[in-house]
Amino acid sequence: MVRTTFLICIALLMSGCGLLPRTGTPSEALLIADAMSIPATDIPKEKYREMLARRSSTGDGRNTDNNVAGAAQLIASGDPAMFLLSGLTARSISANIQYVAWVPEELAVTADEAVKVSSKAFLEASATVYAKNEDERQKILGKKIRHILGQPYGEGSPVHAYIQIYDLIADHTPSLVDAPAFMKTKHKVYGPIFIDAWGGHAKAEDVHMTLKVSEQLPPWFYIYSPGLAGVAPRSIMHLGKQHLFVEP
Repeated sequence: MVRTTFLICIALLMSGCGLLPRTGTPSEALLIADAMSIPATDIPKEKYREMLARRSSTGDGRNTDNNVAGAAQLIASGDPAMFLLSGLTARSISANIQYVAWVPEELAVTADEAVKVSSKAFLEASATVYAKNEDERQKILGKKIRHILGQPYGEGSPVHAYIQIYDLIADHTPSLVDAPAFMKTKHKVYGPIFIDAWGGHAKAEDVHMTLKVSEQLPPWFYIYSPGLAGVAPRSIMHLGKQHLFVEP
């Protein structure tokens, strides 16, 4: 575990993922993304308001939830990571959906148990949203999570790639750590635990269904959504709500 932690720290420094000390107050989404080690930045609030005003005047665009009305224009926010959504470059960390859990210690006696608890929660939420009948539900519940990672999936630095490959082969054993500040608890948690449900959104319905899955997941589960160009901005999904990368 010491070796893995050391390599992760090096990977973060090499990847330039925006986890160095920041100025100003980060959004809730950015705090969570930092804890996930996902490259992210906030857009200034004034710029966001200007985008909403332009969209309102044209009546253009679509959204998947009332929480993100008018936010599709954030795709053009100037955030370098957003250009990866065009499909013209290799799929980066920021272009992948990331399902991440921090399992409270009271729900799991061991790290292995924490992995089982998080995997079960993910499958149950997926079955509730995607299954059209009981047979499909049982099929989803019977699946085995193929991989558990201790870092976000995607193309990062060479060191990140090494750690990722190691976890893809051997699976990650999460550590018992202090809960991230945004969880607002003094209890320890096992995590972060990244579930292998990677990929991107191909259409608006995909964004909507991912949001529905987040609604079914326990409060210690968070989803990073890369968004979809022209439809929805990237966000952190939690308990059926989308938190945007906009300065508070």
